[in-house]
Amino acid sequence: MIKWLPGFLLLPLALLLAFQWKDWPPGPSRAGLDAAAPATSNTAGEAPPDPAAQLAPPDPKDAYASVADRPLFRPERRPEEPGETDPQAVAGTEEATSLEGMNLSAVIITPTLVSAWIQDPNEPRLRRLRIGDDLGGWSVQTILPDRVLLERQGEQDALILRDYGNTPTPAAPMPVPRRPPRVLQPADPRTNDTQDH
Repeated sequence: MIKWLPGFLLLPLALLLAFQWKDWPPGPSRAGLDAAAPATSNTAGEAPPDPAAQLAPPDPKDAYASVADRPLFRPERRPEEPGETDPQAVAGTEEATSLEGMNLSAVIITPTLVSAWIQDPNEPRLRRLRIGDDLGGWSVQTILPDRVLLERQGEQDALILRDYGNTPTPAAPMPVPRRPPRVLQPADPRTNDTQDH
């Protein structure tokens, strides 16, 4: 009886495998297509409708303006309130005359919006600037994909966006000077004999 057991197990598995191969590969799925259309409407000469043609067209680019309003560069991801400026922060930016320490964090250029995000080391929050805005006495003249051009009293300067993909490789560390190895002197055999006695 035990000799026949593997045969009894193999026979159902072989039948199951043959049953699955009978209809392989499966036909195209009709799931999600127009259920109101009768299944008999397709004749042998007609191709089934393209599911991609039935998708809704994508939203216009203006629908993505909320991405600029809720920028990724702010931890709270909330747009600036128009009257939210801090009087102390405004006074501090007017006193600053140098762009030293300013960091251009991001530039957003869309068909309807051009803005740059600047980090002032004296302020905890990023500041959004557009063309014509004032930054510590500097006026934003142009916003390019990799820099912001500023002007103050005829003097021009630029804040450049750091490209993390092209960072220079750090210089190799200086080698640590090695001490010369210590040379061990062989022990004097006469001193060993006198110490043992």
